[in-house]
Amino acid sequence: MRSLSNIFTLFLILLSFVAEAQWMRTSVDRTTYLKGSTYIDSPALLRLEKGRDILTLPLDSAETYIRTWDYISGKRGYVYKNDITLIDTLAKATLEDTTNKRSENRDGASVRIENETGESIIVEIDLIPYPLKAYEAVRLSLKKGEHGFWAYRDGALPFWGNIVLHDSSENILKIEETEGVIIADIEPIFHQRDTVVVEQHHNEVIQVAKLLKVDSTKIVDNKHPQDLEKATTLLGIRGYVKLNGLYDFNGLTGVGGFAPYNIPVGDASTKQPGFHLDARQSRIGMSSRIKTKEGFIRFYVEGDFAGGGTGINYMRLRHAYVSYGYLTVGQTWSTFNDLATTPLTVDNEGPSTGSSTRQGLIRYEKKIGNTENEFGVSIETPTRTFTDSIAIDRRQKYPDFAGRYKFVLRHSSLQIASILRFISSYNMNEDIVTKPGFGMMVSGKVNLNLYNKNNHIYWQALGGKGITRYVSAFSNYQLDAVPNPNGELYIPLSMGGYIALEHYFTKKFMMNIVSGFSWIDNADFQPGETFEKSYYNSLNGFWFPFDRMRVGGSYVQGQRFNKDGQKGHAQRFQFYVRYDI
Repeated sequence: MRSLSNIFTLFLILLSFVAEAQWMRTSVDRTTYLKGSTYIDSPALLRLEKGRDILTLPLDSAETYIRTWDYISGKRGYVYKNDITLIDTLAKATLEDTTNKRSENRDGASVRIENETGESIIVEIDLIPYPLKAYEAVRLSLKKGEHGFWAYRDGALPFWGNIVLHDSSENILKIEETEGVIIADIEPIFHQRDTVVVEQHHNEVIQVAKLLKVDSTKIVDNKHPQDLEKATTLLGIRGYVKLNGLYDFNGLTGVGGFAPYNIPVGDASTKQPGFHLDARQSRIGMSSRIKTKEGFIRFYVEGDFAGGGTGINYMRLRHAYVSYGYLTVGQTWSTFNDLATTPLTVDNEGPSTGSSTRQGLIRYEKKIGNTENEFGVSIETPTRTFTDSIAIDRRQKYPDFAGRYKFVLRHSSLQIASILRFISSYNMNEDIVTKPGFGMMVSGKVNLNLYNKNNHIYWQALGGKGITRYVSAFSNYQLDAVPNPNGELYIPLSMGGYIALEHYFTKKFMMNIVSGFSWIDNADFQPGETFEKSYYNSLNGFWFPFDRMRVGGSYVQGQRFNKDGQKGHAQRFQFYVRYDI
């Protein structure tokens, strides 16, 4: 493909003569050639086969050759008019949000153009081109009123028309692509509004009481590297089919994630090797959104088939939440997590020595000021993860409180997160005993430009008391609190973390190496076989043969150490083949 600069230079030359002309969708009747000029002996630029769809200006009886744009290849030139037939007019759209009117009088408006096509495109406003890479955005300040607008790339039917901007309004112009056709939509940004009108897809209007003040450019988008790809339909059905295979050389017998906590110690660590294949990590999700005058209310539900033990493929709920503006309500990733610093691993949930927790929550988060920095606070489910022989089924009295702040720079990010808990239990006298738990996590990501390749460093470090449920290595083993012989709660200190180095050898092949540890402080009264610390190391490689498919393989090694010094180790080769719907 020619460079973007050549594409829009040629396009501007063409439009300088026909800025107000109407483009037509045209079919090639017989094999012909796209020529560089109107001269008969002009060199041919491209062979056009019968039935090819192209764009031309209206036929002119005085002209033998017609200005033509072959949008599939991106080439522009002229075609002999007797070789083509006009089909219809290329629809010209007018984009305007009539709700986005402001009382201020600034004689101008702002537009944030967001490219969500997954491909490099050119967006042109008033004949000025703005090349945008995949998922790139640019903010423009424009005069109020009507502006000419094009969005195009080689290989896709372009979008053209006008956008109408009201005085002092702030807008988002979203560019998307469906089945080779570029589409566009304009959404307002509201800083202060009092009411919301929710418009369903069937145009039923529902009045909703006072809600949040929302600037949609400040909304935080959290994405784990194992999450589903973005849907391309109004009612998004997304998911993937994933075949997961593993071979344990020794140590582990489970077929889920590689958990060093489960490694047997002593002679038991030499158990027989084993091979396993399943597709229980395949996922399916549904998303939708309802457009309101204030923005969008978004819904998302996701599940997999990893519920139950080995050989049992129960449906398991992963995510189920609703978000509006800065508010998220439902089950999803904890605010204490930092998904952007989670490396892509073949092991499903990432390194076991980091934090990767999903649970019920109510969260408020947004980007700060004119920066990309992020802030979030939440109350979350206080699921008990400790042994309580007196009151196994009794719930906790208080929720968990989580908060985070992320600094985002051009080539790096740094997040500081904290968690506050109140762990309650009943003692032998049926009195409520409550002790605080607390923790902190510092995490970051650095983008390195070595030898013109993509290189990244990811890292996490966390620690605290009573927070083992937020450390992947401990989350399922009831270690947040331990009752002593007198029935009182002991809240242990625990720590964990990892560092990962990632390198893209090509656009379709990358590898990373991850190394981490986890540790928990044991009380004197706990037995010698109690878990004390573990180490985790993995080498991962991924090949992306074509769009929406990936193949991964990894070697994982871990060690477990008990309080009394006994240790065990495990080694696993794991691979998967995944195709996204």
